[in-house]
Amino acid sequence: MSKNKTYKPNSFLSKYIDRFYIFEKSTNDYFDIPTVLPGTGLELLFYLGNSLSVNNINLPKSHSVCPREIFHFDKEKKVSFLSVRFKSGAFRHFTSIPFSELNDSFFSVESLWNKKGKELINQLEEVSVIQVMIQVIESFLINVFNEYHKEKDDKWDLIMDELYYNFDSNTIEQLSNKANLSLRQFERGFKSQFGITAKKFQKITRFQNVIKKILLNRNPEYLEIILDNGYFDQSHFIREFKSLTKMTPSEYFTEKNFGSHFYHTSLNKKSIGNNIHSK
Repeated sequence: MSKNKTYKPNSFLSKYIDRFYIFEKSTNDYFDIPTVLPGTGLELLFYLGNSLSVNNINLPKSHSVCPREIFHFDKEKKVSFLSVRFKSGAFRHFTSIPFSELNDSFFSVESLWNKKGKELINQLEEVSVIQVMIQVIESFLINVFNEYHKEKDDKWDLIMDELYYNFDSNTIEQLSNKANLSLRQFERGFKSQFGITAKKFQKITRFQNVIKKILLNRNPEYLEIILDNGYFDQSHFIREFKSLTKMTPSEYFTEKNFGSHFYHTSLNKKSIGNNIHSK
């Protein structure tokens, strides 16, 4: 049995958070949890049951997931969690911990926010209704946003959005010119904000955009998609795929991965399922 449910964030947080979603699956035998591929976002996972593990090390009851490299959760018989999916780079407005430390790490909510984080976990343990849990988390996030947000860094949101949504039509040099920064200032500032270089960000963005389209279309014939997204040819895509995942596309695009993954359709007017804030 598996279940996925999506909820939109409130109007203020929608600038920084893509969605809240529930992931649940249970079987009689141990099963493979979807592979987590390199991405540009960050998620906060709040387990509704037992926490997952990686390499036989149990993860905290709630924690960040910030994959810039491929990784796998260990097999389980039952998985149930609420995830807060932040947009690229947005989480830096909610904590003092830089992305250079967050990338490819699992920070507990207590580690991210100390006493406030512990109080959030205690508060959530008293709640059983998902919609109420989301409202509690939203209130908490607005509170820490007001504490950590720095207006001077807002310009980088526009830069990241431009690179994320128009990765195939912008060079790093063009973006630095648009930002009125020298190339050196741009590259140094971007890495300071995001923890990886702008070039790697662009590479991962193109990769995840292609993977998302292929998986959601359930179409292993991907040549047209990769050419539309700036890959020169199939060999170029295979090389980049292997450099990011240590696998070939044919090894990854199996029926199992088409059927179970962590990609979602965009939350446009036609695809919005649940909105706890709608009247």
